[in-house]
Amino acid sequence: MEGKAVVIGSLNYDIILKTDRMPYKGETHQAKSAEFCCGGKGGNQAVQCARLGIKTYMAGNVGMDVNGLKLLEGLQKYGVDTEFVKRRNGSSGMGVVHTLPDGSVYASITRGANYSMGTEDIDGIRCLLDEHTVVILQMEIPEEVIRYAIETAAKAGCTILFNMAPAAKIHKRYMKLCGYLIMNEVEAEFYTGEAIDSVEKAEEALKRFAGEMGNVCIFTLGSLGAVACKGERLCYKGSYPVAAVETTGAGDSFVGGLAYGILNHMELEDMLDLATCCSALTVQDTGAQDSMPDIGQVLDFRNKWLK
Repeated sequence: MEGKAVVIGSLNYDIILKTDRMPYKGETHQAKSAEFCCGGKGGNQAVQCARLGIKTYMAGNVGMDVNGLKLLEGLQKYGVDTEFVKRRNGSSGMGVVHTLPDGSVYASITRGANYSMGTEDIDGIRCLLDEHTVVILQMEIPEEVIRYAIETAAKAGCTILFNMAPAAKIHKRYMKLCGYLIMNEVEAEFYTGEAIDSVEKAEEALKRFAGEMGNVCIFTLGSLGAVACKGERLCYKGSYPVAAVETTGAGDSFVGGLAYGILNHMELEDMLDLATCCSALTVQDTGAQDSMPDIGQVLDFRNKWLK
């Protein structure tokens, strides 16, 4: 595989609470169990890229706490290059995730060291940026860093894959500099101003949005699958019927699959299918990074369904 992935983004240490329901206001509800794992959209996406055999670099910040060490070790365990992950004073980002029996999740995060990132951190990775690089971004670091990273990567000739999550305002000119924009149905409603509650509505809104942006736009729709638009061409991929244990990291796994497809020059339909396979495998276990599949598992799963 030619090329590499550079993930610029968040690193959070996650507490995952398995519970039968969300607590009511004022109630102390007893969760069934608690698990601890490495997360953050940036870290998750970097791990999925590395698991798929992509040479992957992570750029981000962790704190000086023990969780910062755990986050670094988690990335390194899966082969992510952490040379550009910096340790800063204070605490690392953290996520608290409630996961329900149907696999749905409710999550809250703290910014921590993620928001100590500055434009100087982007200058520090210029040596990695060229036309053979996929740069992956999310929105869990300061907006000014995201804007600067997009401009810097675009000037270097990188392909920019922007996962616009969690939804937040950013000027359209930065969206238009990206090769790929990815968002789930909630984020798609935020950016398009339209209700995205069916595949048909998603396709209608996506075609208008992609036409305005002038790039490849992808809406992920949970159990309904995903839809992509490139120019006038729409591409839909339904989800695979698997039993979801927990959906944490499913979107991040999808993004890693897209990066693999881009670096391997796959057609949009094949890229969408492979990314959907990644998500389907990830949701069948607990903890985003530990659940993410390697490329052998993805291809075996895909071949099984093609038969």
